[in-house]
Amino acid sequence: MKAPHFPNPARFRLQFLPVFLLFLALVPPLSLTASEWHVSGQGDDRNSGTTPATAFRTLKQAAAHIQPGDTVIVGDGIYTDPTTASGSAVLTIDHRGGPDAWTTFKAAPGAQPEIRPSGWHGILITGTYVIIDGLKVTGANEAITLRDALTDGLLKEKDGKRYFGDPRYNTNGISIEGRKSPPDRKPHHIIIRNCVISKLAGGGITFLETDHFTVEDCLVFDNSWFTRYAASGITSLNNWAHDDAPGYHVVIRRNLVWGNKTLVPWTATGKLSDGNGILLDVTENKASGGAANPTGETASFDPNAASLNPERPAWKHRALIANNVSAFNGGSGIHTFRTAHVDIVNNTTYWNGAIVGYEELFPNRSEDVVILNNVIVPRPGGRVTSNNRNTNIRWDYNLYPAPQKDLQGANDIIGDPSFIRVRPDLREADFRLQAASPGRDSGNDDDLDQPALKARPRPVGKGRDRGAYEQ
Repeated sequence: MKAPHFPNPARFRLQFLPVFLLFLALVPPLSLTASEWHVSGQGDDRNSGTTPATAFRTLKQAAAHIQPGDTVIVGDGIYTDPTTASGSAVLTIDHRGGPDAWTTFKAAPGAQPEIRPSGWHGILITGTYVIIDGLKVTGANEAITLRDALTDGLLKEKDGKRYFGDPRYNTNGISIEGRKSPPDRKPHHIIIRNCVISKLAGGGITFLETDHFTVEDCLVFDNSWFTRYAASGITSLNNWAHDDAPGYHVVIRRNLVWGNKTLVPWTATGKLSDGNGILLDVTENKASGGAANPTGETASFDPNAASLNPERPAWKHRALIANNVSAFNGGSGIHTFRTAHVDIVNNTTYWNGAIVGYEELFPNRSEDVVILNNVIVPRPGGRVTSNNRNTNIRWDYNLYPAPQKDLQGANDIIGDPSFIRVRPDLREADFRLQAASPGRDSGNDDDLDQPALKARPRPVGKGRDRGAYEQ
């Protein structure tokens, strides 16, 4: 190799060692390059974790070894953790990565790893640039009685201290938690994809004071039944702007969401609330909810509590809810509350609101919401939508089975969407439209040429279909 050339001869007087040290300072050490780690139900935490044959046994052990940019391959197995203290989780990710250094936990090819939490969270994320791909988080709803959950939900004080509930009745699936973080340390750039989140007593997937997050291609069902905190299937609360980058900052697409409901009154009001399939909650600058637990003693923060940093940056960014099927939830199929700048496009909602009576697709006290190309079928006696204190709602090209007056579009269709197969378990259902459906080829394609909307190319055929699927 040629020696480096220095035009100034005086530089030749540098000795070899300082030059070599300068060279080392400019070259990233090998330890900063991305690594791959392995976890398996047959592993051992005394292993190195660097190959499938030397896999760790626990997700916590992997989290203790990784650096931003690393990937953890998770093999078949049941992953648990007995800890039930405040902030307890089977997997906690607090790594702060960057655009070129995403921390990834993903299922091994063909594997179906399952997390079964007993504490407050299955996965708790407080870091940045994190991907969770193909993991299953399963709760213990089947082992909980409503009587016991109601009893726990009424308890306000225990051992002379304010009581925030037993995690048994409040366990969350995946929580992205920013409320305890200072303004410049909020979580952001989080992707949850191909996951199955089910039977959690608390919320399914919850984003709290977060920015730049995506939930896609997930199954989220039978969550929120026993919590005292009015949770839902997929929720964002109090979005915290990280930057002013263009494009969607929130993307929720191609998910199947069903059977999420609340059966225990929310402690803040003493009434049943939420249990929505998909909820975007409060982007106003004023924080929402009741008081947070300031000490962190023996309990988790109330998922609906006010922020420790209530003065949030103004939320100016758009959210996308597209190509989802949300059915048989206790609250709305899709709900926005005190939320701004949302595109709700090409979704299917069916027979929601049976517990709390919410409307199927429900913008509520919201601003600048676009609602296009959706198929909306309320339960018997239910309502398609309402228009409670909203401003700047664009509603058009939606299909629903009976006339309604709250929000109407010139290109709405009143008729039977003619689904191929309706089942209460969306894994067995087929909410595509039959060939004769009025929703086929009748949607609007204006202003929708966004890469984030491309579940598959639309339109296929004469025009864009309405609802979650393009046939």
